[in-house]
Amino acid sequence: MAMFLYKKPPNTTEQCMSLPPKVNSEGIWTYLDSHDPWMILKSALPAVQLEMSLIFVMTLAFHLFLGRIGISKFTSQVLTGLIIGTSFNETWKEKRNFLFHLESQDVLGLISVFGYSLFLFLVGVKTDMSMIHRTGRKAMNIGVVATLTPFLFAVAFKYILATRYPLDQSHRAQLPYLIAMLSLTPFPVISSVLSELKILNSELGRLALSSAIVSDMFSIFMTCISGLSEIWVSGNKVKAVLDLAGMFFYVFVVVFLLRPAMYWVVKRTPEGSRVNENYIFFIVLCVLLSAYLSNVLDQYALFGPYILGLAVPEGPPLGSAIIDKFDTFVSGVFIPLFVTTCAMRVDLDELMKWDNFTLTVTILAVVTSFAKLVACMLPPLYCRMPLRDAMALTVIMSCKGIVELGGYTFFRDRKTISDNVFALLAIIVLINSTITPLLVKILYDPSRKYAGYMKRNVTDLKDHAELRLLVCIIRPDNIPSMVNLLEVSCPTRDYPLGVYVLQLIELIGRASPVFISHQMQKKTIASHSCSEKVLVAFGHFEREYWGSAVVNIFTAVSPQRMMHEDICTMALDKLTSLIILPFHRKWSEDGTQIELDDSSTRALNCSVLERAPCSVGIIVDRGQSHLPLSTETPNRICMIFLGGEDDREALTLAKRMARDSHMSLTVIRFLAPKDQIADEKWDERVDSTVLNDVMNNSVGDAYVTYIEEIVRDGPQTALIIRSFVEEYDLIVVGRRYGINSHQTSGLLEWSEFPELGVLGDLLASTDMTCNASVLVVQQQRVAR
Repeated sequence: MAMFLYKKPPNTTEQCMSLPPKVNSEGIWTYLDSHDPWMILKSALPAVQLEMSLIFVMTLAFHLFLGRIGISKFTSQVLTGLIIGTSFNETWKEKRNFLFHLESQDVLGLISVFGYSLFLFLVGVKTDMSMIHRTGRKAMNIGVVATLTPFLFAVAFKYILATRYPLDQSHRAQLPYLIAMLSLTPFPVISSVLSELKILNSELGRLALSSAIVSDMFSIFMTCISGLSEIWVSGNKVKAVLDLAGMFFYVFVVVFLLRPAMYWVVKRTPEGSRVNENYIFFIVLCVLLSAYLSNVLDQYALFGPYILGLAVPEGPPLGSAIIDKFDTFVSGVFIPLFVTTCAMRVDLDELMKWDNFTLTVTILAVVTSFAKLVACMLPPLYCRMPLRDAMALTVIMSCKGIVELGGYTFFRDRKTISDNVFALLAIIVLINSTITPLLVKILYDPSRKYAGYMKRNVTDLKDHAELRLLVCIIRPDNIPSMVNLLEVSCPTRDYPLGVYVLQLIELIGRASPVFISHQMQKKTIASHSCSEKVLVAFGHFEREYWGSAVVNIFTAVSPQRMMHEDICTMALDKLTSLIILPFHRKWSEDGTQIELDDSSTRALNCSVLERAPCSVGIIVDRGQSHLPLSTETPNRICMIFLGGEDDREALTLAKRMARDSHMSLTVIRFLAPKDQIADEKWDERVDSTVLNDVMNNSVGDAYVTYIEEIVRDGPQTALIIRSFVEEYDLIVVGRRYGINSHQTSGLLEWSEFPELGVLGDLLASTDMTCNASVLVVQQQRVAR
């Protein structure tokens, strides 16, 4: 590694002893001056370390403010590079050159390019190639026109502009590259934008991803052809033919040798075990060789690593192992360095140097952008997509980001495009990446579709109508409690159940969310053991209640923070009245100890409660793994009633369970003393009406008991609940979030989980010694 060292020899023996001698390129012994603390920066490695620290600090500082208004990290990284790279004045230029000297820039550039190669490889690993086979006609049309239309328009305008703004031979040779890059719709950029906007698994996000992966295939083809055409036009036709043959040979090796070898690795890895790290290291070695091969074949770095990444089987065990090992470091360290170093090559002073070529490029950029906007707008509108959603999709498909900036930098370093054109194109990428997320947020709100006007809850369900439930499974231990709850619901031909089971799996090792209907497709994801358990357990329930319950099972693979979108979308599409969610805590069999506390499941439950298009129930399993259905030991259900919409919803559900003779229902109503009650309110009249059949014991075939308790405050309510809680198998309560009453006064301050409400939190606390399951019900919020 090169070092800047003084050539002046030491004057004293002490100085010779204190400083280690080095030999420079000219063979002269040199020594560092120990009295100059800044001389350490003349060494490449310390300088690179300081440069990386400066880049990260500046990027985080920018994003600390810009992120609050929805601007992406990519914009902050570009701004950091522009500030460092621009020569504002001579003093700034001297300080910048002192810190970012040539040797350190070489090392920093090498690190960033290495990281970019890994990034392209990881994007390929995350890409689900089977999406191309599943892509519908709408996504196929959008993907084709998003790349082909701006390309054709740009080619046509190139000939028109050639007559008005004549160019020399070197500039004319640059235009094919620029037209290809301006027409790109790269999948990595679209995927990262959708992920940052948290709409990756929304209906619009899935359509954009499917369209982008189709467009990406055209983009790769166009960039390869552009590179070969330049070599051909330059007169080196033999080199162009050899490069084309080398590309075909590389693709052949990847598809027919490396991909089968990777599937062999997957087969040799037992389910639930980790992939041998030697295989992963060998794949990384192949990535480095593919990046080198891309350079040998005169292709953009996208070609080699990305093609190899596409060949890796996505998902567990191999794809997810690679993502787990490299993704965090690549996205958190290498990519900020790459984006910043690319932007550092931009000197804003170059923007002032306008000529015919710069004007031509500007016009082509406007033409391709306008053509892409129009081309992407027409297919959705033809398919009768809402105008705002069609506009949002068009904006997403017009995104620019790291792939375009990397491509322009690649062409600039190879002297294919000039510095002023590179500066112009980099500014265009910056403006686009800044405005696009803001426009999408304005045009598209994924939660807007859940704001329905139909009442979808249990209370307003017509008599003898089918009760549609959406049961969510996150972990295998959720299965018994959900099946038990369905059995307690006691479906009959007069009161049938429509059950939709949604198994939620975290998206690891792929970029595209997956949604599987097990009625349409019998194959599970990677032979996932949990999927098989779900199919067996709920299939047995359907056979046991044949003719009274219909079960449909689905699997959704999506990022953890976006799973609520899958739940709410399915509830909306299937017209369900109630969503059943598992509580985030898992108890031991005796219900006294907590074995698991999953914060991500809790966040999911809270998101569903806020956005759900129907009623929501959270089941808290305190370790009671079986509820026997027999005439000798009937199931004992308790419903605690305080009043309000949520309690009426919970009571209606409990009464539906009590229509079977195998059930025993006790409704305990807590009332405030008469001296604390003001005038009777409308809600209290509705409560009394709902309780009439319970008071008269005319609910169904079950044994129904109605009890009234007068309580003055929350502690007295808690004391009474503790006295009878061990007598029941299932306790049903309403959430009643944000409702203050005399019966619960003083308990809210001790509430740990607001998503359960005051009584639900009390029953789910570790202080409550019982193993009864608890069902907390919230009535539909959006319908009023």
